[in-house]
Amino acid sequence: METDIPLRDIMVQEVVKGDMDLNVKEAARIMMKHDVDSIVVLNNGEPVGIVTQGDIISELVSKDTTPSTVKLKDVMTSPLIAASPDDRLSDTVKKMAAKKIRKLPIIEDGKLVGIVADVDILSVSSQMNSILAELIEMHVERDIMGAGSEGEGGGQGICEKCGSFSHYLEMNEGVMMCETCKEETGTESE
Repeated sequence: METDIPLRDIMVQEVVKGDMDLNVKEAARIMMKHDVDSIVVLNNGEPVGIVTQGDIISELVSKDTTPSTVKLKDVMTSPLIAASPDDRLSDTVKKMAAKKIRKLPIIEDGKLVGIVADVDILSVSSQMNSILAELIEMHVERDIMGAGSEGEGGGQGICEKCGSFSHYLEMNEGVMMCETCKEETGTESE
């Protein structure tokens, strides 16, 4: 995973937010409307806390409390743990793991400018893994193409017939094969 990228490159800029005096029922409706599982709580436009679906379940549902009677300020996690858009991904991952949080609001000059969730980080990680896989495949193809003509050894890689890794592949009828598959096709070079 690329860890030196700034959060501004992966943060979601459309953040769902609500005033601290908003009741939980209305906040839940807003969260459903925007298909998110958290809402950043504001006090006079300044971010002061966060409420997640987990907070709502643990604070209201488990206690059989009516959501319309409870304000966000009563269930929010505060003080708000946040980051800067220029913070690096590697530092952020460590911070989130240490604090056991899945969402991290991004604040710049006292203003809420975005949010990063664990799924955003996983998305970046899987994209980097896909890129790495493509680079490895390009390297293997380059090695195969440089292997020469039919029957010459192509080095190690994945057999195109059986899909197994082999330390010794050979080109056979335009296909890179391991020794076993080549023997099974009955076209062993003499």
